[in-house]
Amino acid sequence: MTYFPLTPSQLEWQKRTRKIATESIGPRAASYDRNFQFPRESLEALRDAGLWALRVSREFGGLGADLLTTCLVVEEVSKKCPSTAMCYKMHLEATELLNLIPTPYQVEHFVKPLANGEVFATIAGGESSGTTGEDWRSAALEVTNCRRTGGSIGIDNLRKSYVTSAGQATHYTMFCRIEGLYSEGPPNLLLVESDGIEWEVLGAWNGLGMHGNSSSPMRFNGTVPEGNLLGADLPTATLWGTYLMPALVLTYGAAYLGIASGAFELACVEAAKRHPSGARRIDSPINQRRMAEMSTQIEAARALLHAAASAADQGRATSPLPFLQAKILCSEAAVRVTQDLMTMFGGTAFAARLPFERYFRDARAGMVMGVANDAAYQQISGMLFPDN
Repeated sequence: MTYFPLTPSQLEWQKRTRKIATESIGPRAASYDRNFQFPRESLEALRDAGLWALRVSREFGGLGADLLTTCLVVEEVSKKCPSTAMCYKMHLEATELLNLIPTPYQVEHFVKPLANGEVFATIAGGESSGTTGEDWRSAALEVTNCRRTGGSIGIDNLRKSYVTSAGQATHYTMFCRIEGLYSEGPPNLLLVESDGIEWEVLGAWNGLGMHGNSSSPMRFNGTVPEGNLLGADLPTATLWGTYLMPALVLTYGAAYLGIASGAFELACVEAAKRHPSGARRIDSPINQRRMAEMSTQIEAARALLHAAASAADQGRATSPLPFLQAKILCSEAAVRVTQDLMTMFGGTAFAARLPFERYFRDARAGMVMGVANDAAYQQISGMLFPDN
């Protein structure tokens, strides 16, 4: 059931992506998870369908999709492989400012190659000291200062933590403060080409879930052209709130909604299967109640996500409130749904004979990744009680 009205174009992209996800992405997901393997082949399937350029305008050879279509695409990918969806979501987020406000230099050097499938990007946001990352600092609060010299920006031994697609991306978008630019508010954004700077990956990714993310610390050293600054002529608050925040938060929501809906769709099939005794899991009144509750939670989260994306597309969102609320609802639905499915399928699920255990692990990242839910709730509270 789709409670929010979708256009024929949106439905068509949802259908196309579902086919790609079912045929080319889903069959590899378990192997990627088991081997902590970066989902290169699945991402290439998205590239071959033109989906790396989903948000690039048609003027420059892209698909020119709106945010609602983007959420539909990310959800369908995440239903089959959350790791692939997260790497892809980070690519979309990293290139959002290129898609919306590129300079002429950036159009030629980045946007047109992005439309041709030559650019796969990611975000390198948080920073930490030491070699193990215990002293983590939020990118929105404190980031490294970078010097400006002769039309270039110097990056001196800059370490970034939790870089999704670490060592795999062609381009890295990173937060930093550029000498001579805005010194207050959110930091500046800089696009770094992997073949134009020294870099190293500092250790392997061994997280609880999202095993294919290759989410590891990286260190960067060298210089990049000043032309790689994204939104350099805008106050950083405008850059974040108007141009970056909607895609950043809503694609997170779509990825975690996909975990919930993908696990639920599998459960609908498995719960109706008859065991040798003739019984089915869905015959239990407790499980019937569980499935009804999960369906309700998923549809509520999806309706809010789609409404928030539509508000952003139409310029009706006057604050980040609906984006944050949608992200929270989607990520909490993923946690609740996968937890209930682990209980419902019992020993079979805990023995990992069905992929519910993988979805269960992947869902937990939604509470702490991106705008962590605790931080999002704090921001919402500030909007509800601005004078408190």
